[in-house]
Amino acid sequence: MNILPALFPTTLVIVYAPDAARETISRLTAELALHGHVTVLDGGNRFQAYRVTQLLRQKTTQINSAAKNIFIRRAFTCYQMLALLEGTPSLQRPFIIMDLLATYYDEHVSTNEARRLLGLCLREIDRLRQFAPVLLTLAPPLLPERSFLIDLVCARADQVLARDMPVAVPSQLALFPVY
Repeated sequence: MNILPALFPTTLVIVYAPDAARETISRLTAELALHGHVTVLDGGNRFQAYRVTQLLRQKTTQINSAAKNIFIRRAFTCYQMLALLEGTPSLQRPFIIMDLLATYYDEHVSTNEARRLLGLCLREIDRLRQFAPVLLTLAPPLLPERSFLIDLVCARADQVLARDMPVAVPSQLALFPVY
């Protein structure tokens, strides 16, 4: 999945994938770090720093200088995600927001509160995208009643890229397994 051509200022690109597109984001982060600064805001604790380092090592011998171009911040609750977005300055560098909704799938946060907080987060994302491209990854909700959150986020996107969700295929188990 080649996302680089879709990233230009004022663009919000969403990647919807079962694993929140971890490998794709690792590759994209490494590529962007080779060309300048990139900010990664991680909502699902999915950023693979070791993998990004491996990818950088394949492309350059100046790993430290490229790694210093990556600014990573993490949120573990939906309240922290809002605070993280509010505290992020509007800079002219790409923003990658990984698994934004992971913290909103928490069943301890009411549906109305999740909707309210997400609205505030989307306002902050709109602020960030005025100066730079924003790439956002989403994973399917754990609770079906929270699927409306995906619709709210995707309604703001300039482009939505969806990777096929794996389908569980029923199969008959062998009565006597062959070893």
